Amino acid sequence: DEPVFYERMTALEHLAFIADIYEIDRHERKNRIDELAKRLLLSDVLSDQISSYSHGMKQKLSVIAALLPSPKLLILDEPMVGLDPKASFILKQLLKEYAKAGNTVFFSTHVLEVAQQLCDTLGIIKEGKLLYSGSFEQLQANKGEGTENLEQLFLELTEEGTPS
Repeated sequence: DEPVFYERMTALEHLAFIADIYEIDRHERKNRIDELAKRLLLSDVLSDQISSYSHGMKQKLSVIAALLPSPKLLILDEPMVGLDPKASFILKQLLKEYAKAGNTVFFSTHVLEVAQQLCDTLGIIKEGKLLYSGSFEQLQANKGEGTENLEQLFLELTEEGTPS
């Protein structure tokens, strides 16, 4: 679950590399990097080598790199891993705003509370099999009258789906 980078590059060099791959012009790249780094609290360390970054800082850098080209579909694997509570809150807000702007955010998580807070549509997978796809409210109506959280519903659903 460790983000992978060229550790001898600075964060700014890495982001310039990503921007070059996506052919993002220099003015737009600077604006996007400045905005995202400020939001994710990395502005002061963009000139530092990535090797000096903590796991959480690398996680934030990988999110900035993913958002830099403004994709319509953003796919993230466990984006909250390694983040402190403040960074996690900021990232959740950022992902909500990104989705609200008409983009699709697809991410995996083992933190079901995050999925319940952020997702319009959930997919529950067990042993490579999709057990459920739909909203939390639909799952709640079908499986868990009176159940308040996704974790309880997940446990009920995955126990039912367990082969005997």
